[in-house]
Amino acid sequence: MEISNTSSKNVLNFISDYDKIDIDKALDYIKMKKRIQQAKAMHPYEIHHTEKSGYFTVVDDITRPDGKRKIRKCSEEKLWEALAEWYIDKAGNASTLEELYPKWLSWKTTPSNQETIRRLKASWKAYYQEEPLSRALLKKPMARITSLELREWAESLLKKYHPVDKKKFSRIFGIINQCFAYAADEDISIVPENTWIKARKKINKDLITIRPTAPDESQVFTDEERRAIKKMVEEDLEKYQKQASSAGLQILFLFETGLRIGECCGLKWSDVKGNRLYIHRQANNERVKEWTKTAAGYRDIPLTSEAQRILEKVRVFNREHGYTAEWIFQGNTPRYDYRLSYNAADRKLRKLCNRLDSVVKSPHKCRKTCISTLLDSPYINNRTVQRFAGHRDLATTYNYYNFDRKSKEEQAEAIDKALSL
Repeated sequence: MEISNTSSKNVLNFISDYDKIDIDKALDYIKMKKRIQQAKAMHPYEIHHTEKSGYFTVVDDITRPDGKRKIRKCSEEKLWEALAEWYIDKAGNASTLEELYPKWLSWKTTPSNQETIRRLKASWKAYYQEEPLSRALLKKPMARITSLELREWAESLLKKYHPVDKKKFSRIFGIINQCFAYAADEDISIVPENTWIKARKKINKDLITIRPTAPDESQVFTDEERRAIKKMVEEDLEKYQKQASSAGLQILFLFETGLRIGECCGLKWSDVKGNRLYIHRQANNERVKEWTKTAAGYRDIPLTSEAQRILEKVRVFNREHGYTAEWIFQGNTPRYDYRLSYNAADRKLRKLCNRLDSVVKSPHKCRKTCISTLLDSPYINNRTVQRFAGHRDLATTYNYYNFDRKSKEEQAEAIDKALSL
């Protein structure tokens, strides 16, 4: 039965008079009824019903081998709603990658993943939107894109941007993978399956560069280097007393706590309770985020006696330089809300490494050094190290934070001793 404008007005007047249902809900109901009427006019196939299968029918779908897609719902009303979405929204075969991308990005965006979204936007611009090799792919309906087309497109990009390692591969093709996965979701149903997965399996592996494992000396500091860095930091604090930066002390604190640099930059004095440190935020130069990198990042860790000594030095440093903000590691820049710059420790550490005539390393290598040191200890359970590091699983701790901190000479002596009869 069709819904006339007059009857619609009568319904709304009735609802308004008796104030029983929200007007917006009533409008949505009327809109859905009209959509269902449109779908009934467009749908040429019979509706079937059984107790076991519920209500079901078929629609034309060029992506299926037999040209038909089965749609099944628990009620007839739900079935017609699904058919309305299929016909009116043209979800079956009209959406292109160019059209789907903003919808997928909007769905993926959350308050806590803004940095990830910025990286995705940069990749989209570089490898899709402004990439001539991707132009045809963006314009073609996703349902008509074959795995062969995807493979040939991917291999052309791999040749153009050679060398492409695993990390760069993910940066280029992560979007196409996630967009097809989104399109294949049963509630979206633009494509029957993630076509990219098929294409990915057949890509010429020789086009993907396998980089050698980074040597341990580039990933962690030896004990001798740590001692030398500590000595240089203390000498610099004494020599350059007017220097308004606690970056050196921050580096020493990273060695003791294994924090991510963002976690360290976001620390407040209120996060220190007795001899424990509570981590529940992170910061960079742009803002403070009241959450950690992962759920496992929310943790409290014991402060070593050396870490407590460093904090006392920081207190003195802040007092002498007139820093009165709530942050532990402070600076004099209002733009950063008087937090120490996110890049300060990195700049300081590079200078220290150069003075040591050592491999230049980032503050994240202080974290790796700390965790590797704990893993080496026979007195600490590996699960304790995992929780200390804020990792979701033990495999992450073992695979990415377990390095040999001995020098090559010490390693050679240890191997000689182990193999001697």
